[in-house]
Amino acid sequence: MVKGRRSKTLRKRYIWLIAALIAIASLFYSYNVYSTYSTRIGVIRIMDEVIDFSYADQIENALKDPRIRAVVVVIDSPGGTVQACFETEERLSKLRAEKPVVVTMGQYAASGGYLIASASDYIFARNQTITAGLGIIAVWISYENKFQKEGIEYFVWRSGEAKDEFAPWRAPTPEENERIQQLVDNLMRELVDRIKRNRPRVKLEDLMDGSTVYGSEALRYNLIDEIGNYNSALRKAAELANLKEGEYIVVEMANPPSFWSAIKRAL
Repeated sequence: MVKGRRSKTLRKRYIWLIAALIAIASLFYSYNVYSTYSTRIGVIRIMDEVIDFSYADQIENALKDPRIRAVVVVIDSPGGTVQACFETEERLSKLRAEKPVVVTMGQYAASGGYLIASASDYIFARNQTITAGLGIIAVWISYENKFQKEGIEYFVWRSGEAKDEFAPWRAPTPEENERIQQLVDNLMRELVDRIKRNRPRVKLEDLMDGSTVYGSEALRYNLIDEIGNYNSALRKAAELANLKEGEYIVVEMANPPSFWSAIKRAL
């Protein structure tokens, strides 16, 4: 009887020991899974014209997310509005001060698109990427002569002289011409100053006329750092963040994946 009770006690101890080992192993596994899938490289895709602040908001989200250790920005854009491009560049500069930022250019990254790219730690472009194209443009289309020819009269009541600037029913006055040109010149200086602040070694003297260059030429002007692609940018971002392969996952900032979809992507 005593022997039977002793063997039963030993069996219980073995069961508890095995259960404890399984629990410890589960904790280690959970910790490894958590560590792996809580360390991320975020991807922000700036496509087409930058005409709102949605990209700036994505950058802000990447800055605030402690799981994001580095960011790759894919740019395929000819630029956009001054306000949207300037704010996106400002947010990216802020992010760059906290986390590594690497840009990879697609078919084109010109004007405001290049301005945004300049606010990064490292820039890749393809051989045939079209970049530079720096400049500011304002357009005022007037149908005044057409209206007069067709006998169309228009009547305008305005609260101030500048209220109908850029209206299609009239041409700009000499004073407006001068003021708008001055605004364009000031914005151009701001654009160039921002790029030079982001990339002090950049050579813009031959590109102030708005001309574009291919990626292979961009190296001569220090517009980019290397010829490469999306995978090159991912590797560089991981390197700058001191992350090894298998220690992180890649997530799209526009539509962050769920935990389980992230695991499926990694597997």
